[in-house]
Amino acid sequence: MRPRLRLPESLLGFLVGLGPALPVQACGPFWPNRILLEPESAFLELPYSTFALELKQVPSPYRPAFAPVPPANEDPRQQTEDADLRELAAALASRQPDPQRRQETLSAYTAVRQALTAYAKSLDSWDVTTNPQRPTLAPQPLPEGLPGEFQDYLRGAIAYAQDQVGAAQTAWRELLARPPEQRRLRSTWAAFMLGRGYAASDPEQARSWYKRVRELVAEGYADSLGLAMASLGWEAQLALKQRRYAEALELYRVQLEGGEPSAPISLLIAARHAAAEADAEADAEERAACVRNPTARRLITGYLLSASLLNQDPRVLGWLESVKARPIPEEEAERLAWWAYRSGDWAQAKTWLDRAPAQAPIAQWLRAKLLLREGQIEAALPLIAAAAAQFPPATEVFISRDIDLEDSQFDAHRAQAEIGSLQLSRGEYIAALEALLLGLGANDWLGEAPAQIQYARHWLDVAYVAEQVLTAQELKDFVDRRWPMERVTAPGDKGLDPGPAMRHLLARRLARQGRLAEAASYFPAKLQGDLQAYAEAVRLGQDTRSPAAEQAAALWNAAQLARHKGMELLGTETDPDWAALDGAYDLGVDANDRPTQGVTRRSAEELSRTRQHRPEPDRRFHYRWQAADFAWKAAALMPDKSPDTARVLAVGGTWLKTLDPKGADRFYKALVRRCGNTDLGKQAAKIGWFPEL
Repeated sequence: MRPRLRLPESLLGFLVGLGPALPVQACGPFWPNRILLEPESAFLELPYSTFALELKQVPSPYRPAFAPVPPANEDPRQQTEDADLRELAAALASRQPDPQRRQETLSAYTAVRQALTAYAKSLDSWDVTTNPQRPTLAPQPLPEGLPGEFQDYLRGAIAYAQDQVGAAQTAWRELLARPPEQRRLRSTWAAFMLGRGYAASDPEQARSWYKRVRELVAEGYADSLGLAMASLGWEAQLALKQRRYAEALELYRVQLEGGEPSAPISLLIAARHAAAEADAEADAEERAACVRNPTARRLITGYLLSASLLNQDPRVLGWLESVKARPIPEEEAERLAWWAYRSGDWAQAKTWLDRAPAQAPIAQWLRAKLLLREGQIEAALPLIAAAAAQFPPATEVFISRDIDLEDSQFDAHRAQAEIGSLQLSRGEYIAALEALLLGLGANDWLGEAPAQIQYARHWLDVAYVAEQVLTAQELKDFVDRRWPMERVTAPGDKGLDPGPAMRHLLARRLARQGRLAEAASYFPAKLQGDLQAYAEAVRLGQDTRSPAAEQAAALWNAAQLARHKGMELLGTETDPDWAALDGAYDLGVDANDRPTQGVTRRSAEELSRTRQHRPEPDRRFHYRWQAADFAWKAAALMPDKSPDTARVLAVGGTWLKTLDPKGADRFYKALVRRCGNTDLGKQAAKIGWFPEL
């Protein structure tokens, strides 16, 4: 006989409600959202919480003096059998001096116990649609030589398995009537099963037996299966069925405090039922009980705050109305203000905020959002900064605007990024970059991989301001002040150090302007050789005093380096080249996608700056055109009818033939006209385009 069921199967379907689902990568990478592209409506939103986070905000009515005992092999029935046989063996060793008789008793008991376990498992797997015949338990004899409490318990277990509930209850009551010293091992089992037996016919009697289990454990009776903790859950389940939600929520919260693994799921279900059903007129008394009970009240509020409900869901509005007249503690007022704001009731949010703690991070964030809705950016900024300074570490807090995506996480990093977005719209460009850098945060979905800056939350926003808004000199001064020396991140370092990435971004920007000598000290060590080779090739290629052949060779070398190392030496971090994505993807957004309305709108000056700082040409992989130009200049210095000239023209044109057929056409025509006698020239003339190389 199995004395408990750890987790009702009906709970398993609600696992997803505990928090945001893990993101699933489909086609391409999972890139973070960009705060600088959010419209005002999204920027002014506040996040959903998660029920797991809200549970942490609700104190337990008390801490239980007992703990759960999860099955070592995740099989509660086997756990029960193993504990029963182990404890019987110990009891027989102290009471039966004859080893042979001890073994005979233990063997006979083992056979009965294994039959009970097998029967219970057969019921678990029984499918009436394929096998109409319900499994039955064969008659089981009581072994001789058992200690009295084991005999009573086993007699009850056999009767219970045979649906003789009355006989089982009689046996277990007889066990509990024995003198205390004769029932130290099986009293909690008997009381627990009496609770189970009365659950359907007499819930109040069942509740009294569950309470008795905990009393017995407090009195020192053995509890090898953790039945005291389990009794809390079963008593809560009875209360839930009777729609006594406050009582059920309290019991499950105590279970959670004690470490019961199933408690979070049980609490989610109980809060869900309480929110959904306790607003009916027939349940007015129970709703009042939930409002009066601080544990239940905060759990229901937390559930509503975390659930993905419609803004005007009557459950939410009804609950807010119910608690409005209560003298709510400050910390609860903050949560209620949060929900009112999410529901679009700004007036109600202000009312609750008047009762919320002044320094709480969410409360300050809420006040800031309300000020921003009124256009009061100056007053809102210090409140967001204060919220960022007080927010718990991201490892302790996870709240998200989108319950399915971790990249919309709200925490201190998000608060700093919001400050940066507001400062950018005000033309405070250096301050905006500083704030956005403080907003850099790792994405949990990277798992155990070392953090890479391009995957960090808000990195693309940082790169946009650094690369397209600041002038090159402003960026250089900023980098020189913050990261005057190259820093090499140690292998396996999971910290987010933006210094190397910012220096490399600046280096490429200077290189695009032809300031190669200045750029050199900012490039990482692994690219120094390529940079020096490129700079020397450009210098020699522009030296008109050199022989034409040497000048052409240098220009061709520069062309090949620009084509094959262009992303590392010249590419833009964001659009159009997307070096942050290694050029593998084009996110299809640029400065023109910035909001033009609201508190985070793009200013005319910002737009003017971005237009001045675009690469030439302003196309994806822009350096390929630069490479092609070098190739064209090299070919111009080379002789006609030469296979080498033909190859330069064919390769240079091939670099553009897909991206820019019109631009590639001049290479094709020159190849046919100047080198028509070569193999490449003949093939080009024959097919009317570039041959395969």
